Amino acid sequence: MLENKKEVSAIIITFNPVQEELKLLVDKLKLQVSKIYIIDNNSSVPIDIDDSEQVEVTFLSDNMGIAYAQNIGINKALNEGFIDFILFDQDSVPSESMVKELFIARQAAQFEGQRVAAVGPVHIDQDTFSECLFIRTSRYSVNRFLSSDRSENTFSPCDFLIASGCLISKATLDDIGYMEEGLFIDCVDIEWGFRAKSKNYVCIAAFNAKMYHKVGGAPLKVLGQSLTTHSPVRHYYYYRNFCRLLQRAYIPLSWKVYTLIRSSLQALIFCVFLKPRFMQFRCIIKGVFHGLTNRSGKYE
Repeated sequence: MLENKKEVSAIIITFNPVQEELKLLVDKLKLQVSKIYIIDNNSSVPIDIDDSEQVEVTFLSDNMGIAYAQNIGINKALNEGFIDFILFDQDSVPSESMVKELFIARQAAQFEGQRVAAVGPVHIDQDTFSECLFIRTSRYSVNRFLSSDRSENTFSPCDFLIASGCLISKATLDDIGYMEEGLFIDCVDIEWGFRAKSKNYVCIAAFNAKMYHKVGGAPLKVLGQSLTTHSPVRHYYYYRNFCRLLQRAYIPLSWKVYTLIRSSLQALIFCVFLKPRFMQFRCIIKGVFHGLTNRSGKYE
């Protein structure tokens, strides 16, 4: 268990951050971790956070994608002797006890004999205050659940976690491997989680660890349902990377079928209802084609 904040570091990935949000995140983390690594993906706005003994800022010369930046931060943390690190997006707001609760949940899961790949908090949407779902697959089904669905427990196994707020140890990273840089952005955390599952690890949802998080753009409401939306280019990355994952044997078939149906319906809705419609259509189709032909890297 975490005895003091010196045992863990935080890695924040930034790209054109809102300065007030980034400063709030850094201030929250200073009270919970020993070292903060900020890896900036060539933002066009200045990063108004000064280097200090507790905060180190690294500026990349180009936008290399979130996975590349995460791996840079991970290596910096490991090279300075940290055996545990937590990944963060620039707009996350952890609760005051989040880091402590992640360690408590990991210890409890390990005590039960679980091979823990990573531990993540309950993500609460900053706009709607709704919780993000966790996913656990079996051979023939996909179970989506909230922390309230399992209120008798303080944690639960799941297949993957949102990367922001994810506690990972050096030992598991050495076995599972680093983040897949070719994916650039989107599905990076999903791929890593399923890769861990294929090696008989589980991710752990820590129900007492809370983090507020910005989830996508303005929600799109269609037939009473609210869908998370992104820019056309982000939809390109999602559909490209999803199609790449469809071709991998270690990704569960039940998740492939479930997500193929769900993502196909969402693509149709985005192309009909989400402006700019033609650009949405073009980027989604291009993403599907590039995914099926195993393209990787930055959108061109």
